[in-house]
Amino acid sequence: MKAAVLTQYDKNGRKLEIQEVEKPSPREKEVLVKVFTAAVNPLDNMIIRGEVKLIVPYSLPLIMGNEFAGQVEAVGSAVKRFKAGDRVYGRMPLSKIGAFAEYAAVEEGALAPIPDYLSYDEAATVPLTALTAMQAFEIMQPKAGESVFISGGTGSLGAMAIPIAKTLDLPFLPTAVETMQNGWRSWALTVSLTIKRKTMPMS
Repeated sequence: MKAAVLTQYDKNGRKLEIQEVEKPSPREKEVLVKVFTAAVNPLDNMIIRGEVKLIVPYSLPLIMGNEFAGQVEAVGSAVKRFKAGDRVYGRMPLSKIGAFAEYAAVEEGALAPIPDYLSYDEAATVPLTALTAMQAFEIMQPKAGESVFISGGTGSLGAMAIPIAKTLDLPFLPTAVETMQNGWRSWALTVSLTIKRKTMPMS
């Protein structure tokens, strides 16, 4: 199968090679996914530039890519939640990335079914930002009714944090630059009040 491979760290974050590599076989608790879409994330650039070597000392060559969407091709003998043909999306474990490839073998727990209302392209952009938003709320441990300030409410992370805040019954105040596109996104996220960063006081 073809994959985008990092062979050496690059401070400019640009050097990946398309290589022919062996198609993975799923282990007992893994799911083999045919990748239809993989999202490019700032974390990918950080890995290419060697900025996470102290956290995760990857061995090179390394198949790149952290989040993806695709279809289940096969499952390991202990997998219970998925079967061949299922639409799934997920974030590769930090210790075993590899979404920039035609196939990826992933632990069952790192996957979720794609909701019917999301395309593969849309679903691939969800896992990493959604996980970041969830981790932020877990760290804050807000109580129902407490207000949450969401900086960049119409950005990728903010757009994930808003529905989570709603689910947790947390009033929130997002910020956004006043543009037609951001106005539409605020409407789509059913935001009743947005602090316009260039024209409204934030105090």
